[in-house]
Amino acid sequence: MRFFHRYKSTIHGNYRRAYLRSGLLTGVMLMLYLWVRWLMENPAESPVSYLSDGILLVGGFLFTMLYRNTLPDRKATLKELMLFGMGTAIMACLVYGVFIWIMGFAVPRQIELFTNTMMENEPFVDYPAHYWSAFWGFISAVIMAVLGGFGAFISALILKNEKGEIIKKRK
Repeated sequence: MRFFHRYKSTIHGNYRRAYLRSGLLTGVMLMLYLWVRWLMENPAESPVSYLSDGILLVGGFLFTMLYRNTLPDRKATLKELMLFGMGTAIMACLVYGVFIWIMGFAVPRQIELFTNTMMENEPFVDYPAHYWSAFWGFISAVIMAVLGGFGAFISALILKNEKGEIIKKRK
């Protein structure tokens, strides 16, 4: 197994508190996107769209860059930035999924639009609105978390600027 190296990496900042804050802000941006569309009487046809994907990816990248710039000497390893980016994406997706679930109780017309658009008027659409709001909240959170993980990896690859030391194995 000479192909794999064990790295000793130092995490310089408090990334847990930072990704909670960044994830909440990104989740609020995603919520505002759906809420503004609803207020403009042009509700979204799908809980996951190109614009919401873009908000998640750009927000994750910008918050990762801001986090790296707050560290001492602006040094960050791939591991630290990846943990930060994944935490931000998961928090944002949880906030967004819970908002869609709550929106199903307050605005059942939005969930009905999601259901009719995605299921194309299948015969089993007659479930109550709270069922579909929970379904779309969960599905959109999972899909956005996967996309956010991909975005976190790309952000970490672009923004890393410190390499961990290789640990020598004892034989």
